[in-house]
Amino acid sequence: MSAKTNFPTFADETAVRNLYDQMLQAWNQGPEAYAECFSQDATYIIANGMIEQGWQEIVEGHRIIFSAWARNSALEGRIDQMRFLSPEIAVVIAGGRIVFKDHRSSEDNKRTVYSLVAQKLHGDWKFVFYQNTPLEKH
Repeated sequence: MSAKTNFPTFADETAVRNLYDQMLQAWNQGPEAYAECFSQDATYIIANGMIEQGWQEIVEGHRIIFSAWARNSALEGRIDQMRFLSPEIAVVIAGGRIVFKDHRSSEDNKRTVYSLVAQKLHGDWKFVFYQNTPLEKH
């Protein structure tokens, strides 16, 4: 009799890391591509405390910022910690910042810490929760 493992696999950890990288790359591909990293019912809390609930609000919110202050920018980041709470749920703590690809200085952009919860839904990993907190000293 073989025991079924309840631990996440290396493939699951890799998939969550790839999802985070996809989120970084999707930043400059438009709001729909960016929101594709999130579940349909994801909760997205931005730095000012505003809550976007669900995929459509994430798209609409990012459509606004991508056409305004975040235009022609890229999202940089790295995963600092990952902890699986179950084989289908992972908590990710990451750091990063927005950098501008044009003449604007990126030096004033605060580094932030991102708290994300990823969930395996129908065999695919998606972020179901996101919070962005600027760091005071960067």
